[in-house]
Amino acid sequence: MKEAVLTQADFEAIYDRFGVRLRQYIRHQVHDPDLAADLLQETCLRLLRLRFQVRGERELAAYLYRTAYSVIVDHFRRERRTRRFHLFRTPEQHGFPRETTDVERAFGRLNSKERTLLWLAYVEEMNHSEISIVMDVGVGSVKVLLYRARKRLAARLEEYGINPEDPV
Repeated sequence: MKEAVLTQADFEAIYDRFGVRLRQYIRHQVHDPDLAADLLQETCLRLLRLRFQVRGERELAAYLYRTAYSVIVDHFRRERRTRRFHLFRTPEQHGFPRETTDVERAFGRLNSKERTLLWLAYVEEMNHSEISIVMDVGVGSVKVLLYRARKRLAARLEEYGINPEDPV
């Protein structure tokens, strides 16, 4: 690919287009607005270091979400290394504020990969091939992983007394 340096105007245009959505995605992964802002900043720094030309908006979106996912996973790996034994934690210690809804708590109890799959499919409305690029898995795997993530979310919702089959 052609090497190119991102100009400030290009970066600002990209941030205007994707910044709010990326922040929402990250916020739903980490349950902490301050941490989400830090991880968004790290994602943006990686974008600024990008040394090749991105072709098209869909490729750019895939790059940004793949990068944000990597930043989140890296954060949790570092965090896991620093604290090992927290068996009995309150919801607040898990990062859930008291006003969090049961749906958000159920979503938060999924692992990062499951949350990312569901977010990309249903919030970002990406198709299976776009998700496969972000998650770096095959298209067939995306279908299976999404199926499993939906089942696990349904089970978590039922734990809070919410029947996912009920109409909204």
